[in-house]
Amino acid sequence: MKFAPILAAVLLISAAQDKAQEDILQFRTEGRLLVGRVTAIHDTTLDITLKDGSKITVELKDIHPASIYKVREARIDPKNADAHWELAEFCKSNALYGFAAVEYDKAASIDKSRAGAAKKAKDELRTEEARSKFEQAKRLGAEKKYSEALDLLKQLTDRFTDTPYFEEAKKEAQKLADEVRKENDAKRAELEEKKRKKDEELAKAVEIAEKADLKKAGDLLAEARTSWEEGLDWEAKGNITKADKAWKAADSKVTAGRGLTERLEKSNDINTIKSAKDLQKEIDGWTVRVCYRLGRLWATELTYGEAIVWLNKGIKLDPDNHLLNDILLTLTQLKMRKNAAGNGY
Repeated sequence: MKFAPILAAVLLISAAQDKAQEDILQFRTEGRLLVGRVTAIHDTTLDITLKDGSKITVELKDIHPASIYKVREARIDPKNADAHWELAEFCKSNALYGFAAVEYDKAASIDKSRAGAAKKAKDELRTEEARSKFEQAKRLGAEKKYSEALDLLKQLTDRFTDTPYFEEAKKEAQKLADEVRKENDAKRAELEEKKRKKDEELAKAVEIAEKADLKKAGDLLAEARTSWEEGLDWEAKGNITKADKAWKAADSKVTAGRGLTERLEKSNDINTIKSAKDLQKEIDGWTVRVCYRLGRLWATELTYGEAIVWLNKGIKLDPDNHLLNDILLTLTQLKMRKNAAGNGY
């Protein structure tokens, strides 16, 4: 049953036994929340006196059946079986099955001759309630509101085993469970496909970045060789300062290049690892050359501390390099002689 939006919610707040205090309604109309007392009920309308004393008439069709039931239940003769029976029929027609069962029982308790009819009516009521729940569950299932639909179907299989809808509910529940499983499988497949594509994109991005790093390391090595050659030229011209600067620039470049190749050696791609190792060997070779030139330069100037730093750096990469070791040996001998002379030996 549809209700006009003007009274979207009607709630019975109290229905005390004292007639002066019953049937107080709270409802929303035209955006306002109103509170009033029912003063009269007619076939199709309610007369309501609002809290401020003004009076309005409300269409019954605009009020929720549960609220109408409470209003009517408070006004009927509690000892009139016909009134209870009529109210039960109203509840049944408005899907208020619990209230309907109560009213059928009240009618039968007043008029014992109605006991059989009340039982039959309640049995029909139970079947009708099961039908209503089943149809609602099917509708919810069609709307893919599976959780709500399955909850209703569980109610049917748990509490309505004596109705024709028990077996139907089991079949529908299985059908919805299959749909849920298929939908979940589809979602899982979709997520896996998204993950696969994301992994591919990530792998591609990593591949591009590694190729860029590999190229950068190669470029740094080329720049280092250029700086190394510049250092040779400046040394030949007797400009030690610029020779030192050029070779240290070369060292800075090979050091940066080695950092890149070390990182690339941790790649998941075998070819990248091989290329990185091959390039690192070249870089190490040129690092040793740079260390030799700087160590030799400062050894010639008898700047022992500076010379030893560069010689030792080169020896770490190439421990058996005779050029580095020869200079280091000569430098050590000179240092020993100087110390000996200073001590009077």
